[in-house]
Amino acid sequence: MTSKNEQAKEIVERLSPWANVTTKPLFGAVAFYRGEHVFAMLWQGAVYFKVDETTRTDFDAAGSHALEYQSRGKPQALKSYMEAPADVLEDDETLSQWAEKAYRAAIKSRR
Repeated sequence: MTSKNEQAKEIVERLSPWANVTTKPLFGAVAFYRGEHVFAMLWQGAVYFKVDETTRTDFDAAGSHALEYQSRGKPQALKSYMEAPADVLEDDETLSQWAEKAYRAAIKSRR
């Protein structure tokens, strides 16, 4: 079993040809940054990408779900982040393509 820090480090290394990615802890998750924009999170062993109205359909088609957590004993969902499909995580080029889409969604959401 790998720790979330080891998992995060591996994702950063795999994305290094695409961009300079950094990480920071964020409410129990690990947030992935490109510059000042959070475009992905690692939560309970799964990678979640930032989505917008354009990219959400790709995640829905892949059967992905929103990042879920508990708050005050009640289930909550962070609907602006959806789980990366397994096949996306298996291929570095595809991972970078989806990261780029997530980064663009993060930029768009800050406007």
